[in-house]
Amino acid sequence: MKPVRIFYIALLAAILFVTAVEGAPFRPLEPSMKTASLRPGMKGYALTVVSGREITRFPVEIVSIVPRKNSPENLIMIKASGPVIAKTGGIAAGMSGSPVYINGKLLGAIGYGWNFSDHTLGLVTPLEDMASVWDWPENKITLPLVPLTAGPDKDGEDKRSEEKEEKEKEQKETKKDEGEEDDEPLLIGEMSPLFIDGVSPRKAADIASLLGKERFVPGGGGDSPVETGGAVRPGEAISVLLAWGDAVVGATGTVTAVSADGRFIGFAHPFLGRGAVNYPVARSYIHSVVPSLEAPFKVGTPLQIFGTVTQDRPQGIGGRIGYFTPSVSAELKFSDLDRKTAGEKKFRFIPDPFMGAKLSANIFTGLIDDLWGRKGQGTAVTTLTLHGKDMGQGWSRKNMFFSDKDLAADALKEAADLLDLVFLNPFSEIYPVGVALNVEFTETPRLLYIEKIEIADNSFHPGKTVEVKVTLRPYRKKQTVKTFEITIPADAAGLCEILVRGGGIDPLNQSAIAQGWQSVSSFRQMFTEMSAIETNNELIIEFNYDKVPAKGKKRDENEDPVPKEDQELLSEIKKRRLEDGTLQIYRSEYVVEGLLRKLVAVKHPGGEKEEASDGDE
Repeated sequence: MKPVRIFYIALLAAILFVTAVEGAPFRPLEPSMKTASLRPGMKGYALTVVSGREITRFPVEIVSIVPRKNSPENLIMIKASGPVIAKTGGIAAGMSGSPVYINGKLLGAIGYGWNFSDHTLGLVTPLEDMASVWDWPENKITLPLVPLTAGPDKDGEDKRSEEKEEKEKEQKETKKDEGEEDDEPLLIGEMSPLFIDGVSPRKAADIASLLGKERFVPGGGGDSPVETGGAVRPGEAISVLLAWGDAVVGATGTVTAVSADGRFIGFAHPFLGRGAVNYPVARSYIHSVVPSLEAPFKVGTPLQIFGTVTQDRPQGIGGRIGYFTPSVSAELKFSDLDRKTAGEKKFRFIPDPFMGAKLSANIFTGLIDDLWGRKGQGTAVTTLTLHGKDMGQGWSRKNMFFSDKDLAADALKEAADLLDLVFLNPFSEIYPVGVALNVEFTETPRLLYIEKIEIADNSFHPGKTVEVKVTLRPYRKKQTVKTFEITIPADAAGLCEILVRGGGIDPLNQSAIAQGWQSVSSFRQMFTEMSAIETNNELIIEFNYDKVPAKGKKRDENEDPVPKEDQELLSEIKKRRLEDGTLQIYRSEYVVEGLLRKLVAVKHPGGEKEEASDGDE
């Protein structure tokens, strides 16, 4: 897919349809205390959910304060105890964000722990650090008819974001100067377990890797309807979602605190650490806490979506209750031609242009693995359809793929590349957008091999029509012969080439973009060029030649030294060559394999006489 790759590089700029909103200082509804007031031995309690939706408490004791060189600047070591901790086997992944209270005042939230250790020990992120996630502006996607809560208090806008970013930069530089790694391995255990459901195990592992996670827990399925007018409480279990529906990707954690203006904080550590984000957040039902020598973890299912996480920072996550970000709808229609069965799956995913294409492609592939019930060789026909803002009636592309190893993965590579182009386009915002993928799979190799090309003569005059016979063989079937006509251009001369090949094999490409002669400059043109990319089921017949001046005529000094084809976009090349007869495209019902060439001589009438005359001169 060289044309897609070149085109992608050319369009690697993105314009996000977002509104930057500076956050006001976060003030929890309940009393709080500072880290400086702590002393080892002080006792209190933490709130969390270990079964269903009931918030329970367990005792904690302050062990020490651990200073750090990056943010959070201090972490508070605690020791948990009591029947709840005895039952769970210790502090569990999923308790991240569980609020900790000393003398009835909110201190912060559990955020960190260690694998293969004493799981009654954990680390708390101080409230003052968690509240600082609102020092940065939000990037809220704004579309008509999207309900929003009241905006931030303009009179209370915090101007510390630049100072905070500068401080973070200085901390990173200090670490590098001291020879430390960027990712300090303070936390070994995952305190907000990633859950993936609905896709095959191998693609779940790929999704975890895409998100920078080493592990994930199964489960997490749920319909996740939207709940308006809801409220959440400190200690309540929540799920931050990246995809939901028939495929679910997210993480389980806990609400730490809520403010009067409908904002909340939680997790006490980053989810993905991507800064200003738009991730739906849902209530979570906790089935149980699974004890483990490595680290206990919660198994939960997301319920109603009640808001959106808009901050994903080193100190924790922050979001808004009642603000519902637009999402991308996705639909898969799958047909197994061998078993004559069909299936349909639907899901939604986050409107993140830098992650959405890769995430959705992995989900599509994982759903296909499940519906097909296997992985391996076969042939696929795929139709990718996009609907969205400024797309009119939508855009669609159909292609065929054969793989001798992994059909589902190989057939979805092109879709991922094309979605990247659209999501990252620099011309127009596309949200709201819908992605539909219709696929037909069979284990049968539906291949068409080019075996021979025949031409009646090996010498022709310019302007003549050449009949090209192509012998083709469908996989393990009888040969078939098809005849095509190619026109020899008037300015061709000398040895020229007739090329017969499968689509995508040594393809016509966007050389004008790659060499810097042209660029794609509009949303409409982008789709035109995407549509011009060759498909694998095409049989391509080309007449290739180097343009030469007419006999007896020298090249004009003002004539462009760069060949016309090098300066044309792919769609322009194909249109011109189809019209002048130097290109023929035959669309088959097979993936076309092979490439064959024939050389022919093009002689102008009386050319020998003219050459002799030129020689006499």
